[in-house]
Amino acid sequence: MKKMKEILEVNVDDRGCGGVFSLVRSVILNKPEGYHMDIACIMPFSEEKHVKELNDAGCQIYFIGIEGQHHVSMKDLEKNLYALLERHHYEYVHVHSDTAYRMAAFGRAAKRAGVPHIIFHSHATDVDGNYRRVKKILHLRYRGQLKKLGTRFVACSRLAAQWMYPEIPEDQVTIVNNGVDLKRFRFDPEVRKEERNRLGLSDALVVGTVGRFSYQKNQEYMIDILSLLVKRRPDAKLLIVGSHDGTDDIWNMVREKTAAAGLDDRVIFYGTSPHVERLMQAMDVLILPSRFEGLPVVGVEAQAAGLPCIFSDRITRETKLTDNAEFIGIGPEDAGKWAEEICRMAELPRMDTYERLKEERFDLSDTIEAFLNLYV
Repeated sequence: MKKMKEILEVNVDDRGCGGVFSLVRSVILNKPEGYHMDIACIMPFSEEKHVKELNDAGCQIYFIGIEGQHHVSMKDLEKNLYALLERHHYEYVHVHSDTAYRMAAFGRAAKRAGVPHIIFHSHATDVDGNYRRVKKILHLRYRGQLKKLGTRFVACSRLAAQWMYPEIPEDQVTIVNNGVDLKRFRFDPEVRKEERNRLGLSDALVVGTVGRFSYQKNQEYMIDILSLLVKRRPDAKLLIVGSHDGTDDIWNMVREKTAAAGLDDRVIFYGTSPHVERLMQAMDVLILPSRFEGLPVVGVEAQAAGLPCIFSDRITRETKLTDNAEFIGIGPEDAGKWAEEICRMAELPRMDTYERLKEERFDLSDTIEAFLNLYV
């Protein structure tokens, strides 16, 4: 009988239903027989339905933070992960992170516990949240330790690899594409019509974005763009899809900026949705003026939906998968360029990009295959 591969995915939770959670969840729900995958999270899951779904797939979720504490030291997280690894013996520990100091702590715990395969997976190109300056200093200090701790190094893009593993040769880093379910996002004119009618946007120019409210996603800059766009297109509306869980300061700032600009009736703060693919059908152009990204899943999803996309020039060019994707700066002087480009792109015909992205191996099935190839 073939031995079951025991795998622990570390630093994964459903807060904001971000790209890493969506990726790991998809792998767990679609993995073949012979793989047992659990999760170690440092923040408790926010949705019981996600816990149940993963449990039903045979995945146990272990909380390695401290109950009731939002800020937990890396020393405590390392200790708690080590204790978990002593109780449950995994062959593979797969650490997901945007910072090296967090990877190093989890890597030390895994190495001390005798885990034979320690996989580091880089998902970003800068740091987000509070205390960014301190986080960046710690990241730069600890990333030299990773090559001594890890047995395999993975990233979602070449830029994310450079951010995390500057001392590791490029050919020793595995790139795993942030693939999506291309059939789910495939352009459907009937769904587009239904969603635009449901949202009351049938005659509007709908500019959309998807992402948790954060410094990284730069939602406040979208209000600058919209202020200029409505002068060109009075029918323009901005549809913002995403959670503000844990980022009320940024959420409040964007709401206040919207009100001050007199744009309350132009912005739809939609919140989270389990049906982002339907909302993307309703959009005319997707914008992502992020301050940094690894390789944004939402950018792949939008292009899978045939949406013209405008990305900030801080985002890796690896994100461009179709002809209808452009990059623009995010300085104060650039907001007008975004407005101008939105007007141009809104006139482009919507494309069926399924075959194009399938050839580029951005289908979820390709990503799952690449993920499972890490566990050999």
